[in-house]
Amino acid sequence: MADEVSWWDIRPAQGTQPKTYTCPLCRQRLFAMNPNTLLSPEGDRDRRRHAHTACVAEQRAAGRLLTRSEWERSLRPPDGVAPPWWRRLTRRGHT
Repeated sequence: MADEVSWWDIRPAQGTQPKTYTCPLCRQRLFAMNPNTLLSPEGDRDRRRHAHTACVAEQRAAGRLLTRSEWERSLRPPDGVAPPWWRRLTRRGHT
């Protein structure tokens, strides 16, 4: 996957047509009729790719395929860090 992507929409997939794809993670063949995983970079369905479920699991374990909620969580300040003064003033940003 050439360009830098912040988060991925990840969902299971299985086709009904005898198509063959190339897994973008391992560059090996992937048969659409077998269970696989559909990856959409930042939710963009036009750029979606089919990948082996095992390849996706390996990349997720390594922290390289974040979901949107994981990515948003990574942007939050660490616990114990006070929100900016304007958020404290407007009471926004409190969980």
